Amino acid sequence: MATCSVLTLWFTAILTSAAFGQIQNPPTAYPYPAPPRQPVFQQSTFQFPAQSSPFANPNGSTTQPGTLGQIISPPVQQPNAVQPNLNLGQPPANLSQPYYSPTPPPYSIQPAQAIPNNQLGVLDLDVTVPRTPTQRLSIGATYGSDNSLVGQLVFDEKDFDIAAWPRRVDQSLNRSAWSGGGQQFRVEAVPGTELERYLVSWTNPYFRNSNYSLSLSGYLYNRDYFDYDERRLGGRIGFGRELNDYLSINYGLRMENIEIDNPRVNTSAKLNAATGNSDLFLASVGLVYDTRVFPYLTGVGTYLGLKFTQAFGDYSYSRADIDFRNYRTIYQRPDGSGRHILEFRTKLGFSGSDSPIFENYIAGGISSLRGFEFRGVSPIQGGVRVGGAFQWLNSLQYSFPLTQGDMVHGVTFIDFGTVEESVELHSDSFRVAPGFGLRVQVPYAGLGAPLAFDFAFPVATATGDEEQTFSFLIGVVR
Repeated sequence: MATCSVLTLWFTAILTSAAFGQIQNPPTAYPYPAPPRQPVFQQSTFQFPAQSSPFANPNGSTTQPGTLGQIISPPVQQPNAVQPNLNLGQPPANLSQPYYSPTPPPYSIQPAQAIPNNQLGVLDLDVTVPRTPTQRLSIGATYGSDNSLVGQLVFDEKDFDIAAWPRRVDQSLNRSAWSGGGQQFRVEAVPGTELERYLVSWTNPYFRNSNYSLSLSGYLYNRDYFDYDERRLGGRIGFGRELNDYLSINYGLRMENIEIDNPRVNTSAKLNAATGNSDLFLASVGLVYDTRVFPYLTGVGTYLGLKFTQAFGDYSYSRADIDFRNYRTIYQRPDGSGRHILEFRTKLGFSGSDSPIFENYIAGGISSLRGFEFRGVSPIQGGVRVGGAFQWLNSLQYSFPLTQGDMVHGVTFIDFGTVEESVELHSDSFRVAPGFGLRVQVPYAGLGAPLAFDFAFPVATATGDEEQTFSFLIGVVR
């Protein structure tokens, strides 16, 4: 009995010393097979030694610690391997030994890195967005009481680069040439039964990376009036600068060759003097103040344009023009739709007495004094409407929606003003015409302005005026 007790104590001491000794110096082998050496996965930033023990999964396969839960095949039996740490979940006494948690981490562990104080809250982002279309080709036609039937073909490029010449033929076809400079290029052809206009224009809004804009244009203009035919061939150079968000200044030089032919009669001295070819040069300076958001159907804002022009060449005279427009919203729905808008416009113009007939002021029409024919308001000399050196045109208009979607608006208005041979006002030649009309905004029709239908009834006229109750403008551009 004593012998058995001694043997039991001796065997227990051996097992206890072996158990404590393996913490400091683990054995190099154990009696059951160990897993094979597994490669370290590159996608894991927290890597384990090749001899680390696997952890069993419910399906019998194993998961390699530190590899974001990748499933690998069950281990292959091999005779010689290292016995794993039996005290899982407890840190080793020797802190130089790696410590493994019994539960695989759900994410890779990376060492913390100190962030400099001057970089806190700063993040560098690379954002790639698709390029918006910058080219537009418009084909359409308009028909109105002022210009009759007019076609329209317009090519517009808003990201043009005049310096990006094509080096190969395919560059011109795939838009890698002539684009990318933020410039504007426009080609316009407007053939019609009574009006023809052809225009090529180029504008750099930030000339040489400055606050100045530069524009160049060339044009051909033909118009058949009742008393004569007019042809203009010319070009324009313009400079401009935005002084702030609403105020800008511009300078321009216009050069034209003007031909007047087919005079209806020869009883007007001004028409006879202008018949034939003339060279006209006009230098101008203008100031524009504009707080409007949209140029059409705007409900708030003010536009004021001041312009002074000096003509030289075959004619020498001075000219000053003032254009003022004010818009106010009287009522609107809580969501901003259904606006009732009160609009006031006035145009004031002064020209020298030596101005030719083709540069004088003449009024009448849907864009001028409604209730009168196009160019139906003018001083008359020898049976010819020769225009005047002074004009004052005004319009007070109230618009309101007639449909829930604001597609159709009704308008009531009163137009009044005059055109005189000199700077003076005469009560017997002051025109007044109240009226009403409709504005129709067609969705997805590409219209620059809504369709307009107006009825005006002149209540004050002058001798020789041509009245017109109904005026309209219909146009669709795609």
